[in-house]
Amino acid sequence: MLLRRLPVPPIVLSLMLAALLAGCGKKPSPARVTPPAEPPHCLAAIEAAGARTVAWQMSTSGACGVSSPVVASTARFAMKPPLKTSCLMLAAWMSFEPEVEALALRHLGQRVVALRHYGSHACRTMTGNGNRRSLHASARALDIAGFELADGSVVLVKRDWRSRGPEGRFLRAVAKAACQRFSVVLTPESDRFHHDHIHVDLGPWKLCST
Repeated sequence: MLLRRLPVPPIVLSLMLAALLAGCGKKPSPARVTPPAEPPHCLAAIEAAGARTVAWQMSTSGACGVSSPVVASTARFAMKPPLKTSCLMLAAWMSFEPEVEALALRHLGQRVVALRHYGSHACRTMTGNGNRRSLHASARALDIAGFELADGSVVLVKRDWRSRGPEGRFLRAVAKAACQRFSVVLTPESDRFHHDHIHVDLGPWKLCST
């Protein structure tokens, strides 16, 4: 006996198509990861590695407390302005600086001499999610605005991110490389809150938005 295939009602087809499109357009949720622990003798270690720091009289407890607070004027690169952050964040950034410099030499043909940033510590909730404390509150995040180069020129995320030239390629390569080093990386591709900087952090979630 031959079986006839019954026609699918139009309303069912519409629902199936809507579900398919919704699934394709859904952004992946960040995965939960174990955040890095502060290395032993962190302050001594970063100073031995070349960081120039001064004491930062900051609370180490509470909702916006910072573990081993430090103000850094120089790591491998000069910090502009001096960076108020946690020792853990500074140590993580310093371990990433050689890779940034290698990318600058590859794409721009010269060294990076200074990091321009919008800060690390800010006692606030997340932008776009007021129910969750920002990693900036504990200074385990850093907002990268751009880089100064050896010839005095400046590469800025706000101006150069979408450039098809070497400056844009350099910034996008830095963001992709940062995904291997930091828990979360957010860029101008993420949302309107990150149109002028690259956000990196050491939080309990893993997300790379480049």
